[in-house]
Amino acid sequence: MLLLLPLVFGGCSVLRGAQLWAPESYGLEWAAPGLYVETGMATQQRTEMVAAMAWAETAIRRAYGEVLSTPIVNACMSEACYKRFGGKGSMAKVYGNRILISPRGLNGHFIAHEWSHAELQKRLTLSGYFRLPSWFDEGVAVAVSEAPEHSEAHWQYLESHNVPRPDRVELMSLQSLSQWLDAVHRYGEHLNPQRMARGEPRVAPVYGAAGHEIRPWLAVAGTAGLLSVIDALNVGDDFTTVYR
Repeated sequence: MLLLLPLVFGGCSVLRGAQLWAPESYGLEWAAPGLYVETGMATQQRTEMVAAMAWAETAIRRAYGEVLSTPIVNACMSEACYKRFGGKGSMAKVYGNRILISPRGLNGHFIAHEWSHAELQKRLTLSGYFRLPSWFDEGVAVAVSEAPEHSEAHWQYLESHNVPRPDRVELMSLQSLSQWLDAVHRYGEHLNPQRMARGEPRVAPVYGAAGHEIRPWLAVAGTAGLLSVIDALNVGDDFTTVYR
């Protein structure tokens, strides 16, 4: 049932994402088990994507102890392909157990990021899913993925260059997906494609803040702590108490 949640709460983007349930009808082709790629992707790049999926699966297992989810990865070489499935500006997206990767995110880091979302959904009950704070969901994905774009080094760059970014209180107020997306827009992360086109560095203040919060927590709490939070969400316990 959790796989239906994105279709319930999304808009036009998610309706386009529903096309991923029939990828071969919309310009993708089977490349390997669990992997579809844009038609025309070179053999070498397909091989690299298979290796990236293996890296991402290892990252998920390391964080969660085992891998329960089996997402299908759909890799786009062109922005036109990414937009066709509802992607715009972001590096990657996940619709239930369908991962969509942009041409800017064709690596294990961003597969692992979206896979973490799919893994959490797989482990949560419906009520648990509704209690999941978006900042925690994203923070775990950032920590698991180890993407340089959201790393501690990037956070230090934001601090040293005085780039506006949410503090801990504001971060933890981002409970719902809409609140999270509003913050991403408010801090200008959606403008990164334009920045990169101008030769400017991309910035990720909101994702960076989530990673900065979760990395040290996960280092101490480990897999047991992460699973405890998931269990707490599923039985209705107070998230903040368990997280602390």
